[in-house]
Amino acid sequence: MCKWKTFCVWGWLVLCAGNGAAWAQTAGQQAVASFDKLVRSYNLISLGNASFTSYGDTEGALAVAGNLSLDGGSVATKTPAAGVGPAPTLYVGGNLTLNGTTSLSSGYAATPALGGSWSWDGTQARLSGGGGVLSTINSSDSLARSDSRGNAVPSAWTWTTLADSFKSISATLAAIPPTGTISISGQTLSLIAPVSAQTGDVVTFTLDASLLSGNTYNRQMFSNVQFNVPAGLDYVVNVVNAAGKTLFGTGSGINFNSGSGYEALLWNIVAADDGGPTPSVSLGNGGQFFGAVLAPSVNLSNAGGTAVNGQVVAASYTHSGAELHYTDYTPALVFSAVPEPSTWGACGLGLCFLLGVGRRFRKNRRS
Repeated sequence: MCKWKTFCVWGWLVLCAGNGAAWAQTAGQQAVASFDKLVRSYNLISLGNASFTSYGDTEGALAVAGNLSLDGGSVATKTPAAGVGPAPTLYVGGNLTLNGTTSLSSGYAATPALGGSWSWDGTQARLSGGGGVLSTINSSDSLARSDSRGNAVPSAWTWTTLADSFKSISATLAAIPPTGTISISGQTLSLIAPVSAQTGDVVTFTLDASLLSGNTYNRQMFSNVQFNVPAGLDYVVNVVNAAGKTLFGTGSGINFNSGSGYEALLWNIVAADDGGPTPSVSLGNGGQFFGAVLAPSVNLSNAGGTAVNGQVVAASYTHSGAELHYTDYTPALVFSAVPEPSTWGACGLGLCFLLGVGRRFRKNRRS
């Protein structure tokens, strides 16, 4: 009897191990999974105001809690659906200022705070006001033919709760000691994972922005930034002491145009949320900046016409002189913090099966 019980228990544990990996989920894995869920498929979530000037277009969807200013161009040119349930590809919680005509290429707009000074032309699918026109005629979404002032806002969406959640995720990631190293070799700055890193690990780095000066980091010269994120790993770069800084500053001859695995790279720009002035940080080298950016307590901007490639969360956001590119943040290993019902069901069925095997085993022994 003892043997078949032991067999059942161990068999059940092995069966549940794959489905129940979430039980051993680390704080880092929980944080990146939560970020991935909250950011949905938005190219930008601004917890305050945002503005785009001389930018051409944004590939992804925009969600702005405060006021949004758009200098013509197109929005959501290459975006997937922005989330589960009602999810506009352009969501503005405050006022909208338009310079010329801005085109919404896909999805629909939701602008609940705009008042009677705006006018809607259902035939042309044009919302006029704020100094310009928002045209949604190029989108195939049925709600693009409706007045955006009455369209559905994102489902299960509260700005205050969302801001608190992003700040909590940022604080959790910032508290994790670095497990990877920042190395400069051959004038290339790289992030190096430890040799012990395993599939699903969140490898953390600390980049002290106070050590950045021109094209040097910690007094070592570099001209290239290249991160090759190995498949199966997530990289989180906790950026500290960044107030007033430009990451990989423009005009210093730093190239950030190559690498791989950026869909699993998250920049966590850390700032104290202590009621003091909100710090400003820029992303810039005059070329490209890669990876998702989490900066819920930072006024973020691009610098020198830098194109940002990734999903961005910021206290406010200012973008100029380049496109905003959409790269879907995709953690290497995502699972829930608690077992899903399907996990319990699979384990339960497995246990019943093993108990049945055990009963037949005992019965055969008696006969």
